[in-house]
Amino acid sequence: MNLCRQLWKYLVIAVILYATVFLNLDRIRTFSSEPSAIQFINIPSNESSNHLFTAQFKDQNHTYQFLTLPKKTCTNNTKLQITILSTAGNFDIRQAIRDTWANPKNSMHVANNDVHISFIISAVENEFLSYALQKEIEKHDDLIVTSLYESYELLILKVHAILTYKQHYCASADFQIKADDDMAVDMDGLFEGIGDKKLASVDAISGIIWKNSPPVREKKHRWYVPMTLYSQKFFPPYIDGPIYLIGKNAVPRMLEEAKNYNQWVIEDVFWTGVIAKALKIKQINWASHLLRYVIELIPTRLKCSKGKPLIYAVHNMKGPIMIHDGYKKLKGVKCE
Repeated sequence: MNLCRQLWKYLVIAVILYATVFLNLDRIRTFSSEPSAIQFINIPSNESSNHLFTAQFKDQNHTYQFLTLPKKTCTNNTKLQITILSTAGNFDIRQAIRDTWANPKNSMHVANNDVHISFIISAVENEFLSYALQKEIEKHDDLIVTSLYESYELLILKVHAILTYKQHYCASADFQIKADDDMAVDMDGLFEGIGDKKLASVDAISGIIWKNSPPVREKKHRWYVPMTLYSQKFFPPYIDGPIYLIGKNAVPRMLEEAKNYNQWVIEDVFWTGVIAKALKIKQINWASHLLRYVIELIPTRLKCSKGKPLIYAVHNMKGPIMIHDGYKKLKGVKCE
């Protein structure tokens, strides 16, 4: 009796295994016939796929590659390069941006390539996620993929990659914007703004300026700054990290100056504060044109100035729905 039970048990297991393999055979064949999901390399023909760049600081160096670059590049017509910090898994957020403020149907400047928009992410080792990214690259052609490790502590390296990309692949553009992927932007309003010499200069950095900010000295805090790294009571004035504009003349100077400083964790303080101060780069305040929180998306803030919308962008749009909503409100402002 026990022998019969054991035989019956093994028979059931065998049937389940057979059915599992048989029913998924087409899926297995399809996946195995695709190129390696991890190795997605799409470097333009005029570049070597093994071209290396180095984020060089006083205390350490990091060598990295651009594993994937968009085929559509900046042209002589491009005035503004926008690079959006994202992470590999944020598919829905990137799509929300493509559907709203980065959509050429919603902005003549994006359509005309006056503005070139890309996302920058780091490569991942999960083969299914990498496979999905490869499909996204093939469909949208707007991802810059680096070999850098993905972490908040290494955002300073990701910004280095943004500046390096600007310098090597979009050098003629007058301006570079670094933006987070939780922004909603009035693209045409922003583009008009950078045409105002009071708001933008090829030699300056523009954004919300923070002054008299003290370093955090608590060791367990994510923004901890040891005295050995920075000993002064306050940081130099710096530009708020979610979005800032850098003039083309400042980019190569900033990359070179970074070699004289130890590596930081707080990327906006480092690049737009410490480095900008050392180089005496002018900072232009956009506090009247940028909102930091969704609760500020209220009619009294979304007013007009000289017949044009006052606000160009809003931060802290957490998720696709909020990006769509924030964009709709920004574009809903009617100026007479």
